[in-house]
Amino acid sequence: MKPIDPAILSALQQLLSQDDQPLYRGELTGLVEQVLENRTRYLEAARRFGTPQYLFEEPRLQAQIQRFNAAFARQGLVARVHYAFKANPSLCLVQAIQRAGLAADASSGLELELALRCGFERIVLSGPAKTDEELALALRHAGRVTVHLDSFAELERLEALAARTQTTMRAGVRLNTQGHGLWTKFGIPFTALPEFTAQAGHHRHVQLEGVQFHLSWNRQAGGYLHTLAELGPVLGQCAPPAGWKFADIGGGYYPEDDEAAYPWLTRRGRLLSLLGLAPAEGPPPDWNLEYLLHPVQPIEAMAREIMDAFQAHLPGGLEMWLEPGRYLANQAVHLLLRVNDVKTPELAITDGGTNLLGWERLEGEHTPLINLSHPSLVQKPCRVYGSLCTPHDLWGYACYGEQLNPGDILMLPAQGAYVQTLAQRFIKPLCQTVALDLQGEMRQVSPAETLADRYPQLG
Repeated sequence: MKPIDPAILSALQQLLSQDDQPLYRGELTGLVEQVLENRTRYLEAARRFGTPQYLFEEPRLQAQIQRFNAAFARQGLVARVHYAFKANPSLCLVQAIQRAGLAADASSGLELELALRCGFERIVLSGPAKTDEELALALRHAGRVTVHLDSFAELERLEALAARTQTTMRAGVRLNTQGHGLWTKFGIPFTALPEFTAQAGHHRHVQLEGVQFHLSWNRQAGGYLHTLAELGPVLGQCAPPAGWKFADIGGGYYPEDDEAAYPWLTRRGRLLSLLGLAPAEGPPPDWNLEYLLHPVQPIEAMAREIMDAFQAHLPGGLEMWLEPGRYLANQAVHLLLRVNDVKTPELAITDGGTNLLGWERLEGEHTPLINLSHPSLVQKPCRVYGSLCTPHDLWGYACYGEQLNPGDILMLPAQGAYVQTLAQRFIKPLCQTVALDLQGEMRQVSPAETLADRYPQLG
């Protein structure tokens, strides 16, 4: 084996001597305390309806909605909030969103149908490569729908379809920014907006009213501020015949203090593993329950900065449209599980598998796992697995609990975003959903999947 180049070795040693970011321990205990305040209610849900279950809490959803609405309330600025269905299109959650008076953001014809059936009066249809059938559905409900166009070709197709029925369709156009990675699949470049606006101006049936952009996984306001500063001059160069009416700044607002990352998955941790100085997967033997937190700016502070930039850079009088999904839904749904087998005091297996999450997320992401039957505010190292026939079926490397016994009820809180919508039909059935309403009443709103659900052709 050739010796390592001294310069490379020096660089590796320097990297290994540094942490990516400070590590923390116990910083998510606030979420655990919130759960334990309502421990009796959660145990009652498990007793009455069984496990595994998704537990939807409408009061928690309404609290998030109220906080988000209050953060973006400012005199002289109209802010319209559209819930992004893709985050969680569960019927009970979507109906609660509609009762709260929000608008809808649909990314497919299926989601558009759901929004229409649930009674939403204001809906945006977004997403790339919309089919003629999806556009036709929007046209049939033109009084309630605005289509966010994704390309020049889509503009022409919508105009042709609208002309057949002599329907006027309100529209926006999605913009993308240079260097936004995989997200450049969406929309048109900022630099193409003057041409797009001119082309739309020649059409009688598509009424261009606004623009839209989207940035994901935003823990700070910086991305929005930069994009709004870039957008302002472009909007000043062009305008549709009736002028600009709205700017839709999308979603991507991140909830606070409900997840962290494991230190062995940082750049330093991966390098140690690559060099054979740490296990290839999972925690090192000396892991002390520390994890990496990604600081999240409170929504109130983020909103102030965004609104300041919106008013500073964009033409006056525009409505600000927003499309939160994760921020509203995440804290409103939890997973309840039951311990079915305890092989050692530090290794337990539950009745539900991580197909209910959609993928092996918890191998790299730390979310508090809480033993409701024997609770503790102190985390203890252990391994809790699901019941799928795969070693990657992991709920966590630690648990807030005194011990693990067969029959114990465990909770994985704050699983309302991109969980039910991504759940897989892998080995085990999809589980039931139980809803807690604003009056404190609980009921099963959808049963667990059955053989007939999965194989209707069997009769």
